[in-house]
Amino acid sequence: MAESAASDAPSAAVPGPVRDGPPAGARQQGKIPIETLVRSVAIVGTLFYVLGFLTTNAYLYKLGVSDFSLLRTRFILTGVLTLAPLALALIGGIYAALDATLYGSHSGLTTRAYLWILADIALPFALYFTLFSVVAENDVVTSARDAALLSAVCTVIVLALLLSLALYRKSERRPLSHLAYRGQPVTYDRFTERFSVPNAVVETMIFAVAGVVLFLAYVGLFGQYFYPRLPEQLGGGRPRMAQILVTGDATPAVRELGLDVTENAPLSPPVQLLWEGEESYVIRLPRPNNGAVVQIARGLVGGVVTGQVLTRSQADDQP
Repeated sequence: MAESAASDAPSAAVPGPVRDGPPAGARQQGKIPIETLVRSVAIVGTLFYVLGFLTTNAYLYKLGVSDFSLLRTRFILTGVLTLAPLALALIGGIYAALDATLYGSHSGLTTRAYLWILADIALPFALYFTLFSVVAENDVVTSARDAALLSAVCTVIVLALLLSLALYRKSERRPLSHLAYRGQPVTYDRFTERFSVPNAVVETMIFAVAGVVLFLAYVGLFGQYFYPRLPEQLGGGRPRMAQILVTGDATPAVRELGLDVTENAPLSPPVQLLWEGEESYVIRLPRPNNGAVVQIARGLVGGVVTGQVLTRSQADDQP
């Protein structure tokens, strides 16, 4: 009987070890590893740096000089400044396309659709105008002209991008065939046989290269026209009035460049300081020298006076 009762009694389950948290090797949902975050920030910073480097050298190319010094964190801010107008225009273009889809009809766009599209276009222009007039402190007429030109340039690029994406999707990744050959597929036998790349991928690569060329054209235009209209504090390169203090031994050489200095008066008259590099200064001489652009090595310069212009008598009176 005792053995029967013992066999009928329920056996007590032995609890296993209790685990705190997720099992080993499982990734936590919603959390980004610190390595991935650091890598992403580094990639974005590098892209802005390269973009700022290209923008600055496009400006220097217009002046006829070059500066390929790489260790300048200012290029990151310049890259952000260059990309920001295009990003705003792209956001406005996407919203305009959505408004045309939502408020349009089969017979065409409605009045409400036109109003929303106009607002999507006017908002970037207002932001550009604020940037040039309020932040950069340019006059109203110049700010309106620059904002209108920048809006037109960004609108053309955004339209080209959106229409290219729509065409790429409609043509089933064969946009060139759809445009040039009325939808008949084009073969790239030599390229395909040599590199084993499908024809659709070849057309995609051609479209991608065209997009890169268009973007580089925008960078060059921004660097040559808009970059010198924005202050240095925003990442721009607007010239400022300055006076160059030439070292004593460099006076004869600097005089040959056209700068009006002497050994007794080494402080130059006010000139436009166009660029301050790690190895040289780029200045524009006053009118008697026809506004010539001169690049002076840093070793020839003892100092730079900005802001208040000093007369030679004031410079001589200072201890």
